[in-house]
Amino acid sequence: MKRKTFLTHLTVTAFAVAVLLSVSSKSFASATIVILNNDSAGVGFNDPTAVAPVGNNNGTTLGQQRLNAFQFAANVWGATLNSSVTITIRASWGHLTCTSSSGTLGSAGAGNIFRDFPNAPNAGTWYSAALANSLAGSDLSASPEITAQFNVDLGNTGCLDGTHFYLGLDTNHGSDVDLVTVLMHEFAHGLGFQTFTSTSSGTQSQGFPSVYDRFLLDNTSGKLWKDMTDAERQASAINTGNLVWSGSQTRTDAAGVLGTPRLRVNAPGSIAGNYVVGTADFGPHVTSSGTTGGVIQASPNDGCSALTNAAAMSGRIALIDRGNCAFVVKAKNAQNAGASAVIIANNVSPGVIQMGGGDATITIPSLMISQADGTTLKGQLASLNTTLFLDNATLGGADNQGRPLMFAPSPIQSGSSVSHWDTSEFPNQLMEPNISGDLFHSVASPMDLTGSQLRDVGWSYNPIGDTAFYVRQHYLDFLGRGPDSSGFAFWTNDIFNCGIDSPCNEVHRINVSASFFLSIEFQGTGNLVYKMWKAGFGNVAGTPVAVRRANFTADRQAVQTTPNQVIVGQGDWASQLEANKQAFALAFVQRANFPTSTDPTTFVNTLFANAGVTPTSAERTAAINAFNNAGGGNAGRAAALRSVVDSASVSNGLFNESFVLMEYFGYLQRDPDAAPELTRDYQGFQFWLNKLNLFGGNYINAEMVKAFITSTEYRQRFGPG
Repeated sequence: MKRKTFLTHLTVTAFAVAVLLSVSSKSFASATIVILNNDSAGVGFNDPTAVAPVGNNNGTTLGQQRLNAFQFAANVWGATLNSSVTITIRASWGHLTCTSSSGTLGSAGAGNIFRDFPNAPNAGTWYSAALANSLAGSDLSASPEITAQFNVDLGNTGCLDGTHFYLGLDTNHGSDVDLVTVLMHEFAHGLGFQTFTSTSSGTQSQGFPSVYDRFLLDNTSGKLWKDMTDAERQASAINTGNLVWSGSQTRTDAAGVLGTPRLRVNAPGSIAGNYVVGTADFGPHVTSSGTTGGVIQASPNDGCSALTNAAAMSGRIALIDRGNCAFVVKAKNAQNAGASAVIIANNVSPGVIQMGGGDATITIPSLMISQADGTTLKGQLASLNTTLFLDNATLGGADNQGRPLMFAPSPIQSGSSVSHWDTSEFPNQLMEPNISGDLFHSVASPMDLTGSQLRDVGWSYNPIGDTAFYVRQHYLDFLGRGPDSSGFAFWTNDIFNCGIDSPCNEVHRINVSASFFLSIEFQGTGNLVYKMWKAGFGNVAGTPVAVRRANFTADRQAVQTTPNQVIVGQGDWASQLEANKQAFALAFVQRANFPTSTDPTTFVNTLFANAGVTPTSAERTAAINAFNNAGGGNAGRAAALRSVVDSASVSNGLFNESFVLMEYFGYLQRDPDAAPELTRDYQGFQFWLNKLNLFGGNYINAEMVKAFITSTEYRQRFGPG
């Protein structure tokens, strides 16, 4: 059974229309989403007006650029959803409700709804057409699964005058409305982020609940919407602050998505603790892992011109006084000076404010503290160390059980009530009723809860296709830490810049992935550890590799964090990393079974022999000299070990071997001979090592990285394959 056209709509006021953009690779999509052009000749998608390329949107006409933006947004969803049935979105541009101060940007929803179809998880329950088709494994109707219409008048006199849709596929939307963000929001409604029950009367469609209603819980009555009377649902729809989403996937993910921004002072101990902050409409959100560093007062103090203490600022957190220029100017000047984050000290009392403004080129986080707290921090600059972070212990916009609040204002807002998250959620979410300026184009946790909600209602969903999730996972898998803001922006943008070019997306995902192994940070931590194990102990008995994953992971983490947490590009990272290497090497040579010869030549020859390489005369001499110059003993062995593993012969000789092994350690999180490996004898490892050697280390031509990141085993770490 079916019922047509359930639309929600997104409205904005003239002063709330800025967003950011990101996208995931279509070439790795698990669902095909196509746009059906429903416009007449010369209108909407068929508008022949010549335009210049903008923000990676290379369409030469206004109509083509609109269509490119639609496909771009569709690709974001296609990259994360699994469906064997093509999803068709019938789209058009029309004259929607609009005034000079507010207007409807667009509306979209399920073209049809179905219940009691083959493989339906719940009897007597309505599902959107796209989801029903995916669950049934067949197309239940020839009609388009989603219908969408967008406002062709935006920016004209009488319709949000002077505000336009930004058609670029990057983040440089300025004060205009980013079309891709709006499209992602509206497409989510059509995919199932909506109820088919009347929010004004509480009446179910033909007397049956939607699958959405099975997760709407009223904390006042303790009932789910599917179990309520019409009158109870009518009251629940305006029970502000008490209607929540009870789905288990969303509740689990909310603990890592929602939170409260904080500034934590780590040192000195006399002022240590968490401080109340105001957030910014520009730059990235603070994250759970946070940005940590020493704090430097900007010079000039107001940060309104290029900082004169840039050398001291590099890699540290800038403390800047409010006043005399826009917040974005201060943040950009700090970023240009190399700061990793910004703290704005208020210049009036009391409290903090939300910092407005927009600049898509700002890639470091900013928070505001009160005037009094600013004075406190300024008095301790000599030893001040802070962390800007998202406190997930206090979820923004959730009940005390961690369930996100739904939008349930009183009076009812037709087309918006219930089928959106509540506006109290922090960070702002894609599926709130209004588009916020700090949104990132991600539908996956820990950036956004939309994908989690769709998983609750029944979608087969895998977040690894989401670019933000994909890049973040590489930080975790290869560097053992969450992403730093500037690095995260760099790598996500590297993929986003491909726009809707699928071959480009595929290549850039591969290159970004390989770059984590090739990075200075990994080479100085993880690869260093591998070379030390190889030179110190040779291969593990009966295997072609030098270390098991458990030992490697612990040692890589030690080099990265002891005695200093190292993030390349932040603070005095090079000196900190060198100190970590020295400390690790000194401890490493004291391990059981490490070569203990006191003869420098014998010791050095043993290390090179274990590594399986023949050094140059200069390399051998350098290692022997390092042993002697350090005074022999453990210090001498540590110095010689460093010299050996840093030599070109060892680095080049072990490079491919290490590269292949890290594919298993990083992507698959296992040793090469562990389950589900069929032969359990390193045949897979040897295959890829031989292939990489055959292609001279060219991982693109060897298709090695591509094979791992598209493998079923890798994808199934995060969701259905």
